[in-house]
Amino acid sequence: MIEATGLRWILTAVFAAAGAFCLCRCIRHGTAASRIGDVLHAAMCAAMVAMVWPATMGLAGLPQVVLFGFAAAWFAVAAARGGAHGSRWHPGYHAVMMLAMVWMVFAMPRAMVGGGTATTTDMPGMEGMAMALPPAGGGVPADVVLVALPLAIAFGLAGTVFLARGLDGARVAPPSVRTAGWGADALMGLSTSVLLLAML
Repeated sequence: MIEATGLRWILTAVFAAAGAFCLCRCIRHGTAASRIGDVLHAAMCAAMVAMVWPATMGLAGLPQVVLFGFAAAWFAVAAARGGAHGSRWHPGYHAVMMLAMVWMVFAMPRAMVGGGTATTTDMPGMEGMAMALPPAGGGVPADVVLVALPLAIAFGLAGTVFLARGLDGARVAPPSVRTAGWGADALMGLSTSVLLLAML
């Protein structure tokens, strides 16, 4: 999917670091609800690492759809209830990110295939669900571009906002778990944006 091996390793390192932070925060800080959120984010980071490497594209798709569909619902409920510190936009943003993960499970094989027609029977766990692929030489399907590009821009902007918030927080107060959390959000948002752009 990503031709440059160096970029693959960079994204792998970034997602691994963000996932490791979420797991550490889950173990050492937070309520039961926030810890479930951290586990879901760590799972997302692991799936992102798998998406970076074409050799792992054969991983079962249906379990990922179920997991990230549940994660999207989890964060949507958190947003409806007000989330941590009464915030609605933060869990709402994560709900959108998890929905994007569900979409990527279906869209990535279509973006990667250069020709022919296939079904999701080529993807373990997705048997019987037809998926039309672009004709030979047709490039990335238009509907994939129409979704991936706005998502890439949105996650890139969100990652930049998180990064700025984390840097501002670090300047006015000693480093904290919350400040580090903004940094992890920035890494996930910006890296997801790069991965989406790589699909185009």
